[in-house]
Amino acid sequence: MEQYILLYGNKKPEDVICIKNMFENVQLLELGWTDKEYHNNMEIIDKYIKEGIGQVIFFGLEIGWDKLVKGIKKKNPSIKVKVICNTQDSLLYYDYERENFLKLLRLTKEGFVENIAFLRKGQYETYKNLGYPCSYLQENYVLEKSKKVKIEKTNKGIDLGIYPLNYTWDKNIFNQLCIAKFIENCHVNYYKLEERMEDFLKTMEINSSPEQLERIEDSHLIQTLCKNDVIVATSFTEYVHPVFFISMELGIPCLIGNHSDFFVNNEELQNYVVTTAEDNPIINAKMVENMVKNKTHIQKLYETWKINYNKQAKESIEKFVNCEK
Repeated sequence: MEQYILLYGNKKPEDVICIKNMFENVQLLELGWTDKEYHNNMEIIDKYIKEGIGQVIFFGLEIGWDKLVKGIKKKNPSIKVKVICNTQDSLLYYDYERENFLKLLRLTKEGFVENIAFLRKGQYETYKNLGYPCSYLQENYVLEKSKKVKIEKTNKGIDLGIYPLNYTWDKNIFNQLCIAKFIENCHVNYYKLEERMEDFLKTMEINSSPEQLERIEDSHLIQTLCKNDVIVATSFTEYVHPVFFISMELGIPCLIGNHSDFFVNNEELQNYVVTTAEDNPIINAKMVENMVKNKTHIQKLYETWKINYNKQAKESIEKFVNCEK
């Protein structure tokens, strides 16, 4: 592949778990709130350009990074600039997401950005049809065998892990917590992101153990997820799925919402791990119970599927990095 550097910020550490696992050459940048951060970031980028990289890839367009894109092109017109979109249309509800995404579209129209990579196929097809130069990048996470750990059971019943990494409406937190109410002898392990979560569980009389989210990184997630029989991550919308991937890589089945492109050609696995009713805890409780019963079979299905998916994801990265437009 052509030499590149992928630049990411600390605004969305949940996303960065997957991105750092997918790309080898990565560099943390500051968010560009002031001129000081802009100059610090440009010094870092200039260093990589002097070392001979042919393209700069941004993970998202965070605040102030539009100035960096223009600055790179002004000083080095031959350097390709590409952006991996780290939002989707459903999240344009948030002002920050919307403003930065619209800046990205304008920069692409004006020729400052050569290519936008989208992590959801539908979003890629939408903007491709609108005339934007773009690629479809298949998200992935591969857990090294040396990092795998044994499950540490703490209860005789079902340990259900619910670990949202942000306290926002799209994480569908309270519908997930409700699932345990409809499973006999179920215990919830969860990240207490807000006092309301603990109050809700006490009111609903659901056995639970809160944990503090100390840091969002894969090593911490691995140690946390391994305590459970099943993980639930049925958010309303997503474009990266670090909890799902790490859980499944550990051999722990994970229920997700209907917001991925993973199982287009694997209906059996999809029927086990994807719900079409993110806001129905009764349906999802039945799915969790079914996952517990079929845990070994689900893991075999996943491992077979993942061999081919790893290959596809790697090819999508190479295609994106090597594309001219």
